[in-house]
Amino acid sequence: MMKITFQKEIAKEFGLNESIVLEELYVRIQQKGIPLNGKVWIECTYEKWQEVFPFWSISTIKRTFSSLKKQGLILMEQHGKHRYDRTNWYAFTNEGMRHFSERETTTNVENSHWEKREEQQDVVERDGNSTTKIETHTHIKEENGIHDKISIIQKQLKNLRFYPLRTSQKEELAHACRTFPLEQIIEALTVTAERAIFAWKYAYKVLLTNKKTAPKRKTIRTEKLPDWFQEYKPSSSKEPEQVWDGEALARRQRLLAIQEKYKQQPKPTCSSV
Repeated sequence: MMKITFQKEIAKEFGLNESIVLEELYVRIQQKGIPLNGKVWIECTYEKWQEVFPFWSISTIKRTFSSLKKQGLILMEQHGKHRYDRTNWYAFTNEGMRHFSERETTTNVENSHWEKREEQQDVVERDGNSTTKIETHTHIKEENGIHDKISIIQKQLKNLRFYPLRTSQKEELAHACRTFPLEQIIEALTVTAERAIFAWKYAYKVLLTNKKTAPKRKTIRTEKLPDWFQEYKPSSSKEPEQVWDGEALARRQRLLAIQEKYKQQPKPTCSSV
C-alpha cells in the first residue's frame, strides 16, 4: 500500500497536490539524482508519474508540475541528446529546496548519531584483554576504484584537449565514474572529440542518454489503387464478371492507350564513340 506524505506548510501555501508531488520529487532526487549544470535532476515521463500517482489523471499531473514551475519551486527542462527525446528532467530551485533545508539538517544530525553508534559497536574483544577495531575495507576499495577512474578520465580529457572542468562538472565526472563503466565513459569522450566538440557537457549528455532508443519510424501509408487500374482479366465461370461503368471504362481505355503508345516507341541504343 502506497503511503502519501506531505508537509502541511507547503500544502497550505502552494496546494495539496503540489505538496505531495514535491515530497515524492525530493525523495527521488535524494536517491537517484543526477548532477547536471550545478543542479541535481531526475528524468521521468508523465506515464511513469501516473504509475506513482495512479489516483490522478495525466492532465492533473501536468497541471500540478506546471503549477510548481510557475510558483518557482522546480525546474523542468529537456536534456535529451536527440530532438525526439522530450522527456522532462526535474530539479529544485533554491526557493523549492529551502523548504527541505530544515529536514536535511535534522537528517544529517541523525545520521551522525547512528554512525557513532556503529563505530562503537565495531569493536570486539581479543585474547580477553585488548580490544581491536575490525575495519571493513570494502568501502575504501570502492572509493579508491572511483578515484582511479577519475584520474584515468582526467588524463583522457587532457589528451583529447577538452576544456578544463568547472566545479559542478567535477561532480558530474564523479557521478559518471560511479554509474558507468570506464570503457563507456572513454567511448563517449572519443565520440565527442570525433565531432570536434571538446566539452565535457556534451560527452556527459551522451552518457546520460545512451540508454535511449531511436523512435519508431512512422509507417508509410500505401495508397490503394483504384479498381479500373488493375489488369483486366477475362471473366471465368468461377469468378463473377466485373461490371464497368462508363466513366471508369473510359479512364481505363485512355490509360491503356498511353501505355501502348510508350511500348511502341523505339528503345534507345548505346553507340560507341
